[in-house]
Amino acid sequence: MHGGFGAWNHWVRNISALEKDFNVLAVDLPGCGDSSDAPKPYTAESLATIISSSLDDVLGEHVSFDLIAFSFGGFLSGLIAHLQKQRINSVTLIGSPILGLTGDGPANDLIEVPKELSEVEKKPMYLQNLRRLMVYKPESADELALTIHIENMAKARLRSRGIARTSILAESLKNLPCSLHCLFGEKDTTLYPGLDGIEKYVRDIHPSASFDIVENAGHWVLFEASEKVNTILSQILNKN
Repeated sequence: MHGGFGAWNHWVRNISALEKDFNVLAVDLPGCGDSSDAPKPYTAESLATIISSSLDDVLGEHVSFDLIAFSFGGFLSGLIAHLQKQRINSVTLIGSPILGLTGDGPANDLIEVPKELSEVEKKPMYLQNLRRLMVYKPESADELALTIHIENMAKARLRSRGIARTSILAESLKNLPCSLHCLFGEKDTTLYPGLDGIEKYVRDIHPSASFDIVENAGHWVLFEASEKVNTILSQILNKN
């Protein structure tokens, strides 16, 4: 599952590597990409229920699976795991602020892009936001990354930050019915003020959870350091 204001293409550098050995389903969350809108008012619980029901439709009722979630997708993953407790193997969180997205830090220092501007005028503003929020190295915000970002922002209707500022992910990870794996970019600005509190929380509730930090990578670590992330994900999935 992808991040907020995103779509399946957040995984564009991961799908081809993983599908060599696994059946990969990369979905658009409700109100994102090409998916239908979620009924309002929506909550983390209602969104998780929609996705869980969709899994039943696509996979059938008895096929086991592993859930990998990036950023906002992670806020729904624990809830989905509890709904799918009879057959879920693992949850892997990538760049999800487990303790909730704070109101401070550089992830909140984004430019509001006025709708009335032309696409040419919007492009440098989107690029600046992409570099501030999603990647660590400026060169990682390449033409592909920018194209994905602009396309996803144009299609996004789900407003996810309100949910991301809650403790729903932290609470839903308690008594998780499967194994837990966490993966973060070392320079992820959404984890302000840092990873220490997140790692301590994870260790306290899941002592056996894996916790990987990828150096010199930002929030969109699955794009910026895709080879390293693909290796870690393959190891997790093969173990399961």
